[in-house]
Amino acid sequence: MGTAEKPIVISGPSGVGKGTLISMLMEEFPSMFGFSVSHTTRAPRGMEKDTIHYHFTERSVMEKEIKDGKFLEFAPVHGNLYGTSIEAVEVVADAGKRCILDIDVQGARSVRASSLDAVFIFICPPSMEELEMRLRARRTEAEEQILKRLQNAEAEIEQGKSSDIFDHILYNDKLEECYEDLKKLLQLEGTARAPSKPSPQGIDLPANHSISKTDNKIIIRCGTPEPEKESEKSIVLDVSSIKGGAPGRTRGLRVYDIDSLSDGLNGINQPS
Repeated sequence: MGTAEKPIVISGPSGVGKGTLISMLMEEFPSMFGFSVSHTTRAPRGMEKDTIHYHFTERSVMEKEIKDGKFLEFAPVHGNLYGTSIEAVEVVADAGKRCILDIDVQGARSVRASSLDAVFIFICPPSMEELEMRLRARRTEAEEQILKRLQNAEAEIEQGKSSDIFDHILYNDKLEECYEDLKKLLQLEGTARAPSKPSPQGIDLPANHSISKTDNKIIIRCGTPEPEKESEKSIVLDVSSIKGGAPGRTRGLRVYDIDSLSDGLNGINQPS
């Protein structure tokens, strides 16, 4: 697999701008990249939505799934569990996209030790003072949490710079410059803005979307990993009738196009 086809692992301390860079990448190249939605046992913050920004779950449930070998990586972070399920990566691959994983240094180390052949990128702040300003500007955490994140950030930056985990280090001083550096690194410089392409089933995917799976349904939502942006439309792929294939294959696939999943998946009209 060439570098241009490998999944991308993006790590860095909290508040460094990983999510913003990923959102910019997915917005400019919607048909090329897909975001792997991580699991976490922490509560949602602000405008965060389940299955879009994270799979929010109970600790006991996640611990059992970890024990059952369903996670590619996992780690305790700031008192909560975070992790990437194997299925979350497979769902993106089944959609024909290059998977982006937004994970911390502990998670990146686990993925590096796994069989996943990926490109590992560490995003570094220009200074600890700037990182603190960004964390406080979010206004989503108490003082104790901010201090804990800053303490952890120092250790993460040291590991990111000195370890053999990461292939590349980028400094996010000015966002646009860092984004251009990221595109060059991923060999996207000069690449035309990619239009959204229909999937093999003929579904017109929105330019900004995330992909997740719950039970026997794959959910494609309009939106980005940025919590302040609301999702307006969803496409549900019912894979319960698929036989002998991975999620996302076309045989037996049923498709629903709905305006909202706020009331859950119950009550969706079934095709005749």
